[in-house]
Amino acid sequence: MKQLATLIVLVYGICPIASATPALPGLFSDHMVVQRGKPIPVWGRADPSESLRVTLADTSAGTVAGADGRWRVVLEPLAAGGPFTLVVEGKARLAVRDVLIGEVWVASGQSNMNFALRGASTATEDLSLANHGGIRLFTLPKSSSLKPMESAEGRWVTCSQATAGEFSAVAYYFGLELHRRLGVPVGLVHTSWPGTAAEEWIDAASIAGDPDFAAIGARWRAVEDATTGLEDRPADFDLSFADMRLVPDEPGAVEPVLVGEFRKGTLHNDLGGEWSYSWESAPFSRVEMSPAGTSGGGWVLRNAGQLRFGETALLQLSFLKNGNPTNLTRYSGIRFRYRGRGFFKVHVLQPTIADWDNYCTQVIAADKDWSEVEIRFKDLRQAGWGEVRPFTRGALTGIIVEFLPGLQLTKPPGGLFNGMIAPLIPYAIRGVIWYQGEGNAGRAWQYRKLLPTLIRSWRSAWHQDDFPFLIVQLPNFGERRAEPSESEWAELREAQLKALALPNTGLAVTIDVGEPRNVHPRDKRPVGQRLARWALGEVYRIEDVYSGPLLESATVEGSRMRLRFKHTGSGLATLDGKPLRGFSIAGSDRRFVWAEAKLDGDSVVVESSTVTAPVALRYGWAGNPDCNFGNREGLPASPFRTDDWPGLTNDAR
Repeated sequence: MKQLATLIVLVYGICPIASATPALPGLFSDHMVVQRGKPIPVWGRADPSESLRVTLADTSAGTVAGADGRWRVVLEPLAAGGPFTLVVEGKARLAVRDVLIGEVWVASGQSNMNFALRGASTATEDLSLANHGGIRLFTLPKSSSLKPMESAEGRWVTCSQATAGEFSAVAYYFGLELHRRLGVPVGLVHTSWPGTAAEEWIDAASIAGDPDFAAIGARWRAVEDATTGLEDRPADFDLSFADMRLVPDEPGAVEPVLVGEFRKGTLHNDLGGEWSYSWESAPFSRVEMSPAGTSGGGWVLRNAGQLRFGETALLQLSFLKNGNPTNLTRYSGIRFRYRGRGFFKVHVLQPTIADWDNYCTQVIAADKDWSEVEIRFKDLRQAGWGEVRPFTRGALTGIIVEFLPGLQLTKPPGGLFNGMIAPLIPYAIRGVIWYQGEGNAGRAWQYRKLLPTLIRSWRSAWHQDDFPFLIVQLPNFGERRAEPSESEWAELREAQLKALALPNTGLAVTIDVGEPRNVHPRDKRPVGQRLARWALGEVYRIEDVYSGPLLESATVEGSRMRLRFKHTGSGLATLDGKPLRGFSIAGSDRRFVWAEAKLDGDSVVVESSTVTAPVALRYGWAGNPDCNFGNREGLPASPFRTDDWPGLTNDAR
């Protein structure tokens, strides 16, 4: 958030690639990291037919811009090192400074990849140690597009206490472990969007050409016109606010408190805090103190501009100057006047919520006449996709007014590939870490094909062979069931496990680090470290044990079943030292019952006195299973099943 000036602030967007010649996209900016040991594509814009030469360290290449001004060179691979200066010489000279050569990974997915380090359970300790000059961070702004975007907005920053807090926690812990073990610079490119489905991250042609995904296309066509209009013509908005105040719980008990007394041209409030505005996700917008245009004179706070599809603008109030919480138990809510054209929601902020699932209003539509609204605290609700937390009227930090381009919008299949993956291509990378699946759990059977399609589509677009693609398997979440039952989340984990059939893929199992009531578990350190461990084992070949047990075979031995595994490490074990839990077994009637499981050397033997002729076995098959199987290195086994019987999502498309 940026602090507003007392009277007027105007903020306008800039083009992704500046008009000066030559020009580079944001990926080529100071503090960038270039992938070591691979050819180095560099591209940008210049005047048509302009001659250019690009130099980095001791490698150089020349080219001539095409008739459309686009140009591209590929530099020879370089060893780890730096800092260097990347120089582009044409009609002018452009220098990108403090360039390091090392390992570059893309981190993508939905909310759990987007989850910021400041919200992690170990943030206090880890942020104090986050000054790492050899780690560089790049975050793409959220963008969904009907056509591939050619330039990534944003800038590289050096990892520090000031910059790491807002960065992806999983990506940070992954990169930190690589940097520590490899001893080379690490660049992390973060591109994620909460609440998204896999089909949004796959190129549209791969979705449209597959009959198994026909229902996805049909859902999009049903709402296509409204969203397409925003792609072609961004939504104009122009909203004004006045006389924002806290409403006493009992009339006359306390005086109303002005938290937005804009009439006098001030952005401070009676509690000592002030307003700020974030335009990073809405560059074509402005905030200003505007004449009220009423008989009373004075000023109102006006926010106006354009919002493209996927953009939101955030106007934030901190009740206190230092951002600390304040006790509002004597107040029932907030009342204010508004008018104009556009849509907005009001979030009330409290320190116990760090995953954006704030208590907030429904979308409010404005019109040209002044209206007054009273937002009662008791009527606010969380959306429900984050951690359920009680509303803390005794400890609130502020409010956010979120401006939206429309009432309800649907992101198109391929939209995030176009807006948040295509701009990265063909930047040289080592690989990808991926944390997504919650948004597809209701269609887990289809995800068996969606996830491999996504991996193939990215590899095909990048033209960098089968680069490593490491997947976070969904953690434990939800109510614990007393008896074996079907589970969408178990089916989704199975789909993620089956993606290992593709070459150069990996899986970080997190069945032991979730939170039953929080879809965004805060313990992100082991997630990033397990991804790094797989990379160190399979990609860099310096880690011997990098996965927990994965089922290799299951055989029936009379009334029991014997299981054998890959990735046993120095031996099979229970993670808590107690007897094995989480195994169920079934006969031909397909009715699963809990079973007794025992370690037997390098295998596990499972049986139940009620199933004398077993035909199928499952482990950890639940949203939030009670399971404890792993190896002596402390890495949990992936949940699995030996049957292929229809589950909850087989027909969901």
